[in-house]
Amino acid sequence: MNHHLIVCRSVTQAQRAGRLLTSFGITNQVFRSPAGLTERGCSYSVRVRSEQLDRAMGILRHHQINPVKVAAL
Repeated sequence: MNHHLIVCRSVTQAQRAGRLLTSFGITNQVFRSPAGLTERGCSYSVRVRSEQLDRAMGILRHHQINPVKVAAL
């Protein structure tokens, strides 16, 4: 199963995104981003299945949660 990481600026933003996506039925996992994924150092990511990425990003945008980047796993 392929996944994507939605990289957030902070643990708070990642947790908020994860709770929001869960409330819309999108399975996700919040964890610390792998080293080297961002230039800013410490960040947190929300992992979602690739087939749910477009829907997840639409939900996040609608609720003014703007991720730093999206990366494929």
